[in-house]
Amino acid sequence: MPNVSTCITYDASTSLVMMTLRGTASAQDVINFYQIAQQYSELHGSEKILVDVSEMTHNFAPADLFTIMPEVANSLKKAIVAIVVSFDGFMHDLFMQKAKRYNLQAENFECFNKAKNWLVRQ
Repeated sequence: MPNVSTCITYDASTSLVMMTLRGTASAQDVINFYQIAQQYSELHGSEKILVDVSEMTHNFAPADLFTIMPEVANSLKKAIVAIVVSFDGFMHDLFMQKAKRYNLQAENFECFNKAKNWLVRQ
């Protein structure tokens, strides 16, 4: 049973899909969340996704990113993603490193407003 709460919205004024995740996520949860964000962005005709994971922890090993990233990359291949991370972001840094290897347009931020402003300018 997932131990993560999610909230996803679309802001028509900025054409952003925004998703907030809180709790503890498994590897499969991460895959599911990005698939949901991608489907929601298609529904609204937006390629810009803002994901706030600053209050989420990972319940999987760093090595699991090798199996997660091909599926996440497939879901996000047309998206531009800004990810708000916590200051304790070891897993987020690894995620971003793998995302870059799959040529995903994604950036990590420690500030929600900076992430949103960056994404709006894309």
